[in-house]
Amino acid sequence: MAVQDRKSRRRFLDASLLAGGAGLSLSNLVRLQAESEAAEASAKDTAVIQIWLGGGPSQFETFDPKPDAPVEFRGPYGAISTRLPSVLACEKLPLTAQVLDRAAVVRTVTHTTNGHFVGAHWLSSGYPGTSNQTSHPSSGALASKFRGPVTPGLPAYVLLSEDQTRNPEIGSVMSSAYLGSSHEPFTLMQDPFQNLYQPSRVSSATSSLKLADAVTVDRIADRRRLLKFLDQFARRADAASSNGGIDKFNQQALKMVTSGAARRAFDLSRESPATRKLYGHHRWGQMGLLARRLVEAGVTFVTFNLAPDSLCWDWHLNIVNDNRPADGSNGPSRGMDISGPPLDQMLAALITDLYERGLDRRVLLVVWGEFGRTPRINKTGGRDHWGSLMSILLAGGGLQVGQVIGESTSKGEVPKSRPVAPNDVLATMYRHLGISLDQHTVTNAGRPIPLLPTGQPIVELL
Repeated sequence: MAVQDRKSRRRFLDASLLAGGAGLSLSNLVRLQAESEAAEASAKDTAVIQIWLGGGPSQFETFDPKPDAPVEFRGPYGAISTRLPSVLACEKLPLTAQVLDRAAVVRTVTHTTNGHFVGAHWLSSGYPGTSNQTSHPSSGALASKFRGPVTPGLPAYVLLSEDQTRNPEIGSVMSSAYLGSSHEPFTLMQDPFQNLYQPSRVSSATSSLKLADAVTVDRIADRRRLLKFLDQFARRADAASSNGGIDKFNQQALKMVTSGAARRAFDLSRESPATRKLYGHHRWGQMGLLARRLVEAGVTFVTFNLAPDSLCWDWHLNIVNDNRPADGSNGPSRGMDISGPPLDQMLAALITDLYERGLDRRVLLVVWGEFGRTPRINKTGGRDHWGSLMSILLAGGGLQVGQVIGESTSKGEVPKSRPVAPNDVLATMYRHLGISLDQHTVTNAGRPIPLLPTGQPIVELL
């Protein structure tokens, strides 16, 4: 009997003993077991898209504007109405404002650090980072371990990112840590200093489906030759596997290399011109569309890291565009004038697309970063790190959307009601994926580590 079968049988027997004391009939017990198995089966088809606003997005300039606060708090942008009655958003998010009835905003996510690495590590893994070295696996890596891909032949965990030009240690929080290379993300990169999407970089990466930092299949430069011999390669892989001559990780890599489904999933040319235009032809828009294609095809977890080195959201010097170099050489932030429009178009399109394609129950979208920004504008016109308050957006996942959870104080400083911990968001994510919070991982030293040390799903969303 397989381990999973033994667990299901044990849960059923436990439920039977408990229910017997409650006087339930055998038919009711069978019905409850069937419902439990159906829930487990449906969870195996679920997926997550995590939009990571690396650097720390401002609550004021996203989903918790304070138009009545003094100017030194409310900032330079206005507030606009949304599809949710009496709920406002930043004026730089007009498209997202019109689909907010299909999303839920949590305005009171709070934690205790103002450090990039510590915060990013915390929200990625459930454990605060204590140095600039990743110590715990990311949520994507955990999804890879406990769920695997929805569709065989596709990676379980994909990281869409931009080249890391600064702060390289921050990007490592998306890794598998001690889980090892078999749970590292399949990574596709874009140039952060080019506005347009760069399909050649995706084609190059997917021609041999190279796994990040764990190459087990020789890279073949001539993509046409690779495609010509894929079928023959697949037959050899099957033979090697059946003879026990290939380990599990190599099998996984070979399945991805030889899978037509994998290559098709990464091919945006299969999308209609209208859909590609909806998302925007800029790199964020097309990568957002790629994220949707991947989860629709059978990838379990996609993280889209819009700013792995904090260049877009770390607004210390200014909140508006002041024509500083895009490479961050004179400060890493240019505000919502630059980052707002492409984010707005991509988010609105992705939320709309998930619902119109019937993916809103199967796919959960989570949009957040490592912390919010300081309530008071600093002396240079920017906002600094602020772990005490952050606004995040969730959509799909079968959640109770069309609501705002929590209220912040009048100047956007701290939660006024319903504080939400980062681990509560992660617990909500794992619940959607059907991953039990009772599970644990094991370090290289043999130490068991709980999936999360604390946290429960956000009840208002369920």
